Amino acid sequence: MLSNLFLQFTHIELLISYPVKDLLTLVKKDPRFTVKTLNDIYFEDSFVDESVHRLIMNTVVNWLYERGENPDAFVQRIIDRCAAFEGVPARSVLRSYLPYVSQFYATKDVRQLCLDIIPKRYPLLTDPKFLRREVVDGNRKEYFSFRFDSPGMLVTNPMRWFNGLVQIGPILLDTPPYEHMEFKAAQTSFIEALENRATAEMRDDGFVYVNGRAVGKNMTFGDCLEENGLQWEFDAEKKMSCVKALEDVVDEKVGAVLIHKGCYYGAPASIVFFDYKADVVAPEPFNKLMSAVVKQEFDSWKPIQKAQEQLLEGLNDSVTVIYYKSDDSISVNSKHLMRNVPARILRNLLREYTATGREEYENREFKRDPAICMDPLRPNFESRLNRVIAHINGTDDKDGNVTEGVKKYFEIERHRRGGFRFVPKCKIIFREE
Repeated sequence: MLSNLFLQFTHIELLISYPVKDLLTLVKKDPRFTVKTLNDIYFEDSFVDESVHRLIMNTVVNWLYERGENPDAFVQRIIDRCAAFEGVPARSVLRSYLPYVSQFYATKDVRQLCLDIIPKRYPLLTDPKFLRREVVDGNRKEYFSFRFDSPGMLVTNPMRWFNGLVQIGPILLDTPPYEHMEFKAAQTSFIEALENRATAEMRDDGFVYVNGRAVGKNMTFGDCLEENGLQWEFDAEKKMSCVKALEDVVDEKVGAVLIHKGCYYGAPASIVFFDYKADVVAPEPFNKLMSAVVKQEFDSWKPIQKAQEQLLEGLNDSVTVIYYKSDDSISVNSKHLMRNVPARILRNLLREYTATGREEYENREFKRDPAICMDPLRPNFESRLNRVIAHINGTDDKDGNVTEGVKKYFEIERHRRGGFRFVPKCKIIFREE
């Protein structure tokens, strides 16, 4: 599970910049956007799993492209808001820094310490290390290396998001952003970095072409290391094939920089180069954060909270499910769905869910109910549950007929042996008549 901190920044930027009716087109792009998901990325101290993180970040990028907007500009707006301390989730940020407060008051360089604690604040980075650190003419020149065990697990192309996340660090501690930072190598492949906005072609001459232009060249990771004067401990990785970008590739419609000149794509690890003025110190690095915490106790957070509530209200369409005792059937929004044993299974499940909010169930609970499994020696519950799932999904597996289904309202997932999960996708109003 991951901290929702950067997702909070992203979500708050959406709430501030776009009307709720537009955001509903975003959250309704995928049924996995639920009220729970939106609350998990909004409230402080919440956590999300990797799949949710990837869903949100990828969907936001695609949504921005569809609107004709530049995702790079979106990330820059987040950075600019942090610089103005507008819409900053101050308590969450302050809590993330608490273990390091004394270090920041003692440091001679706030921005270097921000880089030093990146591995501790973002533990998903594997093997993070500085390959070289030096001071030249009053500027720190540092090469930071890290990798993800599964590239793209948090977002297909993490480069712009990583840049934004790193730049936000010093800004929130009342110091300027890094004067220069760039990826020298990225685990993101050349194709992934294009984000389906252009088509690349690798030709026999070893060059990669986009729109007829040679924009990349087949090289090795060792070439990247040699070019930047860096040492690497794994000789086998030095031989790995990469594509070096020979020029920037810019999206023709929105102006986003898809490929960055000089970066080696598809590398075994990412390498980011920082070049920034040394020994910048903020006498009171946490003053603005503390002030923001106090202000948010009063009025400054209310517009954001109102937008969140409106978004949840718009997403939270309701569905009415009725169990009819007279003919042992269930209807959804006045349309017949199922009857007999499958209807009783869904009835029992909805009774519990609407009473307690429970979503996880064990098969054995239903096997013990004589109204569902009359023969305790041969309960045959799994096949009966399959009938329920078939009706929900919109197929009638008995006659082979396809029905409309109701999976846009709720689903049943058989995610583990001996149990299943009820997945609500909206507010469910259940009653028995």
